[in-house]
Parts: sequence; C-alpha cells; structure tokens
Amino acid sequence: MKSAPLVSVGRPDWAKPKPVTGDAPLPLSREIDPPTPFPVDALGPIGADMVKAMQTVIQAPVALLGQTILAAMNQVAQPHANVVVDGRVSPLSEFFLTLGESGERKSAGDSWALQPVRTRQRLLMQQYASEREQYEMAAQLFEAQAKRILADKKLSTEARQAKLVELDKPTAPIMPMLIVSEPTSEALQRKLAHGLPSIGLINDEAGQLLGGHAMSSEKKLGTLTTLSRLWDRGEFDRVRVGDGSGTYYGRRLTLHLMAQPIVASMLLADPLAREQGFLARCLVSFPQSTAGTRRYVETDLGHTPEYRRYAARLTDLLERPWPLLEDDHELDPPEITLTPAAKRTWVALYNDIEHALGKDRELAPVRALASKAPEHISRLAGTFAVFEGVANVSENHIDRAAALMQHYLGEALRLWSTGQVSAELKLAQEVLNWLRDKMGPGRAIPLADIYRNGPAAIRSAGTARRVMQLLAHHGWVVVAEHPAAREAFELVAV
Repeated sequence: MKSAPLVSVGRPDWAKPKPVTGDAPLPLSREIDPPTPFPVDALGPIGADMVKAMQTVIQAPVALLGQTILAAMNQVAQPHANVVVDGRVSPLSEFFLTLGESGERKSAGDSWALQPVRTRQRLLMQQYASEREQYEMAAQLFEAQAKRILADKKLSTEARQAKLVELDKPTAPIMPMLIVSEPTSEALQRKLAHGLPSIGLINDEAGQLLGGHAMSSEKKLGTLTTLSRLWDRGEFDRVRVGDGSGTYYGRRLTLHLMAQPIVASMLLADPLAREQGFLARCLVSFPQSTAGTRRYVETDLGHTPEYRRYAARLTDLLERPWPLLEDDHELDPPEITLTPAAKRTWVALYNDIEHALGKDRELAPVRALASKAPEHISRLAGTFAVFEGVANVSENHIDRAAALMQHYLGEALRLWSTGQVSAELKLAQEVLNWLRDKMGPGRAIPLADIYRNGPAAIRSAGTARRVMQLLAHHGWVVVAEHPAAREAFELVAV
C-alpha cells in the first residue's frame, strides 16, 4: 500500500515546510493601543482648570487626574438631585475605575481632588465627638429616669407606660463618614443604613478591595448586586439579625477605584462582573504613563487660584443642607430635567448609540456599556448642572457628558480588543514554553504529540493546529517533515 505524502498539495501556505530565514520571531505579546484622549474641558471651567493645574504640578496622566476630579464632583452633587428623562428617574451617582501602574501618582491626585471633602469630614467628626459625648450623658440620664419609673411600685402599668412615653429619649448622632475606602459589602450596607445616606467609596490602591473579602467567591455576587442596586435606584436590601433588616431607600454612592492594571484585570475579565452588569455601570480609563517625563515643580497647589475656586465650590455643596425625609436618613432629592434643546441632543445621541451597538457594528463588542451610555450621559450632565448651580440640564451639559462618554466607550473598545488578542496569544505562549522545555530547536514534533501531550488547554487537533499557525505566523516555528506524521513542526533557534 502506497503511503500518503508527508506534505499534501492542498495545504495552505503556512502549513508547508519553510526554511529558517534568520529573521527574528515577532513577539507574542502586543502593546496596548494608545488611549483615547480624555476630554478635560468637558469637566467645565472649574473642574478643567483644576485638572490642568494638577497636571502642571503633579504631572500624573490627565485622564487619571480627570477621573479623580470628576468623581469628587459627582460625590458632592449626588445628594442634591435626580435627573429625569420622560419619567425615568436616575440618581446622579457614577462608578469610576482608573488603571495606573505603581508610581503614577494616583495618591497625589486623589489627595488634592478630595481634600475639600476630607476637610469637611474632619470638621463633622469634631462636631460628632461633641454630640456623642452629650448623647451619652443624656442616655445615662434617660436610663436612670426609666429605671426609677419602672421601679415605682405605686404606679400602675398604664401610669408607668405614660411616664416612659413622656421621657425625651435621646437620639444617637450619626457618624459623618463621607469617604470610605475598603469596606466589605456588609460594612458598606451598615454605613449607609446607619450613617450618612450619601458617601464615596474611593480607594487609590484598590488591590486589597478587589482581591479581598468583599470580592471572594462567596461574597462577590452579593457585593456586585449591592453596588449595582445602589447605582440603579439608590437602594439596597439588608438582612442582619439584631442590627436592622429591610430595604433602605434614598442612598447615594460614588465609587472610584484606582488600581494597577494587573489587579484591575481581575475585575475586567471577571465573567460574573460582566454578566451581572456591574462593569456596564463603570466608567473605565487607562491612561498612558507619564513616568520618566516629570520634573519637579516648585508650586503649592493649595495656593493656586484654580484650587481655591475648586475647593470653594465643593465646600459650598458639602455645606448645603441635604434634602432629607423626616428620619434624617433617607434622601429625597429634587428632580432636574433637560431643556428642550438638551432633550433633542440626548435623543439623537441615544439613537446613534443604539444603531452603533447592532450586530457587527462599532459598539457591538461593548454592547452592555453602550446600552447604558445614554443614562451615563444624563447622569454626568446632571452632575454638571448641580455643580454649576443651575436648575436644568442644558445642551452644553449634554455635549460635555457625551464627549466624556465617547472617551469611556473608546477605552472599553480598546481594552476589549486587547483582551481578545491576549487570550489567544497567552495560549500560544504556553505552547511555546512547552516546546522549548520538551524538544528544543532542530527537532520535528508531530501535531498529534502537541495536543496529546502538550498543555492541558490544547486537547484537540483543531486547537493545536490554530495555535501552531499563530506561532508560525510569528516566526517561532516552521512546518517540518516527519517520517511518521502528516503534520509536524520544528522550533526556530533564536
């Protein structure tokens, strides 16, 4: 019986034996595409000027600084309004995720952006300490009076109850935490249930949060569900024995997590975070590093007119009374609407985005985020309106919010594209490492050996052939002849 030829005529060019040319193989990793520019002027005069002043002095990436300022603007605005479009009411709250390597000056940017908030929190905590001392004295007096009434044998049961009702039971003051950094889902719920109803969960090194208890396999779904409900409607469910259970309404949360790419990638690649919808509620930016280009600047940002204007506006909103229901725990923000011109622009954007997320169209790969883009735009525009002290969302606010949303959609597409390529190349790199370890250059190995004995991720001829094709295209292997196999490869010596 005549044996089949070692190389069939019908094979594609890549599968035919090739001599080693001496050209260096191409790297299996690809550099991430350049980031889309952050539209700093979209933040408005006060926010944009502050970012530019920070960039001059701190020299961190503009997008990183822009994210810190926008998150601070959102936090101080969120308790003061809801934005309404055709009866659909949305909180202003936004979630931000910023990627940056260690040394990108995330902490410096966060420190200046939130300094007015932390100053306000320090003042409120001083007041709280005094109020807590007075409360504890009043509580002791109340307990003593109640004990005397209950111990009075001359009083009937009805009389005791009447006298107890007459006592003025003191109310414990609320701990005024405006910013939290690394709480578990349970701790976050407790703070929002019994503390201030509007806070910021902000962390400039979010690795401990993303890799901690709140995101463990047992707690992850609960954490993501709580965060998503807070974004959606400003409410959450809490079930806890002895510490208050039920549904809590009228809460607001701004989220800003800054993390190194290797840490953030755990969240960005998490199927649960994606399918549950949490990532579609996040506005992600991954700016290019400025490390190695920064010269020391002898300027105190705190003495610049840009910072003074920014701090004054944040302080004004922080000191403004919140719209609360009678129990002092539930926010009841007024509604702001879009002007007719703003509404027309928003509707046009809505329709354009909807068209672009159709099958095989530009935004199809990031459909979940794109589907929420119109709501993100209205929330950002509402933030600008409140921050600037105007009664309605203008067309200018919508235009600026849309410019920011274009940046976030561009970043999502960029990170999606990189992630798609990386998964395939990662497998190719794994096979390449195995080939180097098992055979070395100058020796042909059959395709069957690769999928039978190679890395566990390759257990079919189709997968092995696809990976070897990728390695051949990059110049790491050439197709070789083997006396016992129709398809074989040889590792290139480098």
